[in-house]
Amino acid sequence: MRPDLLLLLITCVFSTLVLADSDDTRQPVHIEADRAEIDEALGVMTYTGHVVVRQGGIEVRADTVVVYSKEGELQRITAQGQPVHYLQERADGKTVKGSSQRMEYNTNSKQVLLLGKAQFWQGGNRFSGNRIQYDPDAERVIANAGGAANKTGEQQRVTVTLQPRPKKPTPDHE
Repeated sequence: MRPDLLLLLITCVFSTLVLADSDDTRQPVHIEADRAEIDEALGVMTYTGHVVVRQGGIEVRADTVVVYSKEGELQRITAQGQPVHYLQERADGKTVKGSSQRMEYNTNSKQVLLLGKAQFWQGGNRFSGNRIQYDPDAERVIANAGGAANKTGEQQRVTVTLQPRPKKPTPDHE
């Protein structure tokens, strides 16, 4: 086994969960699963069975997670489950979470894509659709129905529930 891949695997196995940094992607990745299969030549690591992935304040729970790397550098992660759960405790104290049948994460764009019966919560706001894209850096959410039809054949739509912001207290005038 190459020393750089061995170092990556040791870091994944022995790293501990740390408080959320302003950039969680700079934190070590910790993966727990019932089974792991590593194909060093292809740079593909497949984890199955009650998979939990943690990186900084981010946690993903899924049935199957596939990690793609190139020359020891993480490229992307895909997760599948019934459902996949995504949770991020941000450095600013905000929590975002999501669930879907499939999740994709690209390290270059740092964006999370939730596919299939997707739901996403940001603060008290809730988004649902067949496809939800989340950009953590910009705190931007894009939800699409994705052309999916429900059981009765009707075209599904995106639903959004927005919570009102609390009013700022006004100073008492004497």
